[in-house]
Amino acid sequence: MSIVRRFLFSVGANVARAGISMAVGLLVARGLGPADYGNLAYLLGSFWAIRALLDMGASSAFYTFIAQRHRGKAYYAIYFGWLALQFSVTAALVAAILPQSAVDNFWLGHSRWIILLAFLATFLQNQVWQTVVQMHEAIRLTVRIQIAGLVIITAHLLLVAVMLYQGWLGVDTVLGAIVAEYLVAAIWLSATLHQAAHLPGQSNVEPTDMRAALAAYVEYCRPMLVIAVFTFLYEMTDRWLLQRFGGASQQGFYQVASQLSTISLLATTSVMNILWKEVAEANERHDHTRVGVLYQKTTRVLVLVASFVACFLAPWSEELVAVLLGESYLPSWPVLFLMLFYPIHQTMGQINSTIFMSAGLTSSYMKITVSGLLASIPVSCLLLAPESDGWLSGLGLGALGLAIKMVGMNILFVNIQSWIISGHYKIDFDWRSQISAPITLLLLAFAAYLLPQAFVTATSEFSAGIDKLVIMKEMLFAAFFYSLGVLAVMLWCPAMIGLDRLTVKNFYGQMRGLLRA
Repeated sequence: MSIVRRFLFSVGANVARAGISMAVGLLVARGLGPADYGNLAYLLGSFWAIRALLDMGASSAFYTFIAQRHRGKAYYAIYFGWLALQFSVTAALVAAILPQSAVDNFWLGHSRWIILLAFLATFLQNQVWQTVVQMHEAIRLTVRIQIAGLVIITAHLLLVAVMLYQGWLGVDTVLGAIVAEYLVAAIWLSATLHQAAHLPGQSNVEPTDMRAALAAYVEYCRPMLVIAVFTFLYEMTDRWLLQRFGGASQQGFYQVASQLSTISLLATTSVMNILWKEVAEANERHDHTRVGVLYQKTTRVLVLVASFVACFLAPWSEELVAVLLGESYLPSWPVLFLMLFYPIHQTMGQINSTIFMSAGLTSSYMKITVSGLLASIPVSCLLLAPESDGWLSGLGLGALGLAIKMVGMNILFVNIQSWIISGHYKIDFDWRSQISAPITLLLLAFAAYLLPQAFVTATSEFSAGIDKLVIMKEMLFAAFFYSLGVLAVMLWCPAMIGLDRLTVKNFYGQMRGLLRA
């Protein structure tokens, strides 16, 4: 299947899955309330940080190796053994080895049982499921794995809805549902992969002994070890400081804002594994020209898509929180406003990371990433710690402070990555469109936001009740005029949003071809 068709199917599946996932998140957030939802976010986030520490780049190495060409059993055996070791060590530490004082200080009072359940849920959802996805994408079975992802999230939605209706919804039941869903899906898809892919026999694969495969992993992952340590410190510093000083409700506010902001990342998440596969193959052939073309086109298109969505939603932050989550979450709307802009440069960061990893430029990636992580930790302490906490005194901004730090630091270090990649592949470093595109789109978005007020009378006092239907009409009205404005800019002044006339002409040509097809 061609790159374009795989991408389009992946986008469609990701849009559907993101819509369902958003519905799940909103149900869970409303059902649990800010405090319990914050506790759920902290538990899952802590093991996400631990995963970064234990992985040490092995998952990136595994996917890069199997994406380049068919590999022998040694590459699979080493990685699967590493996954088993991660699971065994972490489970033993949580269940029995760590003293209770360490558990209380790290997880801030949660029981070992709920902590162990959170670990199992994150391990299956991230490490195991990611491996299943990588094995499918490496042999271009995009459609199969995207359909499976849709089935999983749909099943999760149904389970959450039933639990909410029956009054069973809790942190433990949500985690248990995640465990059951991903365990069943991973076993079934892995067992039927060989048959579905019509893979060549082992005789058609280059022979590789265990020692050579292990040496390849070590060479790839050596620089990633440093990244793993500092990523863990970075992730846990943010989450622990917010939970410790802001409380579970602030954790819930930040998590909700972060989740809603991911709407802008739909196109990016759809193309990353596809881009990784194509860049890995091109680098294996030393075709740097193709890598440069893929990088520039992907960055321009995906950053524009992320900016288009983020800038439209930003003026509606307060209304979105009120309608989707209720009055208990209203204090989080400034956090959402800021976090909506995070995906713009997060898109660039994910593309840059894919280029670094698939090209094997792990040493350069390590230096930039560690520098960013080291700079981020004191900034988090300054913004999150309370004003009168002795030696650790800060501004006490809670979720808002974390949002400020995330957006600001991301812009700085993503641009450093882009500058290095541009020099490596001898392509232009386009920084101007990062300023012109969001500003142009944001001005259009605020104009579209204010325009409906001349035609529709909206409810402004949330405490007196929220007219969801009126707000929905206003948003649809604004979206129409916003889209017209963006279309006009694309036609008459594409440089304002980081495009050129040739790119716009090719885009319209491709769209006409797709419509005819």
